[in-house]
Amino acid sequence: MAWGGDDVLARLSKGLMASGSRIIYVHEEVVEEPEPGPYVEQVGLDEALAERLKENGIERLYKFQYEAYKAISRGEDVFLVSGAATGKTEAFILPLLDKALKEGTRSIIVYPTKALARDQLARFERYAIPLLLSMAVLDGDTPRRERERIYSSPPSLLVTNPDMVHFSLPRSGRFKRLLSGVGAVVLDEAHVYEGSFGSHVRLVLERLKALLGQGVQFVASSATIGNPAELGELLFGRPVKVIEGVRRRRGKAYHVLVSAGKLSRWSIAAKLLYLASRAGLRCLAFVDSQQMCEVVARIARREGANVMVHRAGLLREERREVEDKLKSGELEGVVATPTLELGID
Repeated sequence: MAWGGDDVLARLSKGLMASGSRIIYVHEEVVEEPEPGPYVEQVGLDEALAERLKENGIERLYKFQYEAYKAISRGEDVFLVSGAATGKTEAFILPLLDKALKEGTRSIIVYPTKALARDQLARFERYAIPLLLSMAVLDGDTPRRERERIYSSPPSLLVTNPDMVHFSLPRSGRFKRLLSGVGAVVLDEAHVYEGSFGSHVRLVLERLKALLGQGVQFVASSATIGNPAELGELLFGRPVKVIEGVRRRRGKAYHVLVSAGKLSRWSIAAKLLYLASRAGLRCLAFVDSQQMCEVVARIARREGANVMVHRAGLLREERREVEDKLKSGELEGVVATPTLELGID
């Protein structure tokens, strides 16, 4: 087998050849494991938080997570860089939870997309809820009753997005009061803040500094940035401490280039969705328009794949239903516009 005997690639290749298409190139990413660090009871975490980590199967931190814990606990501005699935999120969430437990410090975590924000909230809650720490998402989809609860009882961790902060700061005194007392601001997936969007976010952060004071702490995180020190200083207006894990992802990944043959681009996308789902994979297929989203999903369903669409224009409840069904395994795949470009856990 030309592709190293891998069963999934073999199934894809066979299915594509039957339709006149073929795999013409495969690149396998090199897998790398982060360097281990201390056991959780040696870190200095709040005892209840350390116990919660062990209950979730985390017996020790990676070295870069421990370095991030120390720097963030000291109040330094930090830029974290580590590959996908290497524990980058834990590297910043653990010190924030620890400071909330020990000092009552409140934090804001900013995500570029609503889907990723709500997905990560569920991840944070695994640690926070048993510790009686409150957290919430505040964005354009947050119902009025939930907003009232957030304003009346500010959470320890508030998850939001740049546009929500930009829109609310000049218009809502309640939003300003909600942010007062916040000690740390985190930008996850910071590599997306480039070009005009990055300039916009830089101005939003300057307004946050004016509200919260120059003592506010900034943390950024990314898996795919080559110049973290430069980007961090551009975003935050001051130098950052760069902490690096491993650049490569944990877990095997293939990059596969396919020749569509006589199939159209939407037909080959649908065919790949179907073949990958038959090989036991849950799939995200990205397209460049809402119309193509619907067309690819319709063809994939005709092929026999259990897929739905995720795009702008869907109701809030419809988007969340798709996200939940994909995570639970009820769906084999999702066809999406950039609303899911940063993925879900």
